[in-house]
Amino acid sequence: MKTIIVNLERTDTGYSAFIPEFDFCGTVGDSIEEIRQNLVEAINLFLEDVPANEKESGVHDVESWDFDFRMDVSDFFRLHNPIKQSLIAKKAGINPSLIRQYARGIKHPGIKQAKKIEIAIHQLGRELLQVRF
Repeated sequence: MKTIIVNLERTDTGYSAFIPEFDFCGTVGDSIEEIRQNLVEAINLFLEDVPANEKESGVHDVESWDFDFRMDVSDFFRLHNPIKQSLIAKKAGINPSLIRQYARGIKHPGIKQAKKIEIAIHQLGRELLQVRF
């Protein structure tokens, strides 16, 4: 499976996404799922023009690609508004008021702080995956 990094940014109307590896490819959307669908369509359209002899075997099965979405902290909290910022702050060991400032874009976390937040979000995700109803 091929993994592609996608940079995601907040816009006035939703989100824009672009793939640094492919300078031709970008899209917009209101959700990660919409952006993913738009990226698959855009890449498939591009690949239609690639000559058959230049295509690598199996690499162009875009539906199976894994998109690794990257965004800044404030855009994450805007996209995932229902997530409690104080819960992430507690898991990350960061002051809740500082997390709120990051979420609003008033302040921007350094690399170490951003990594703590990322780890806390991933930990929460693993915990949520264990829930069964």
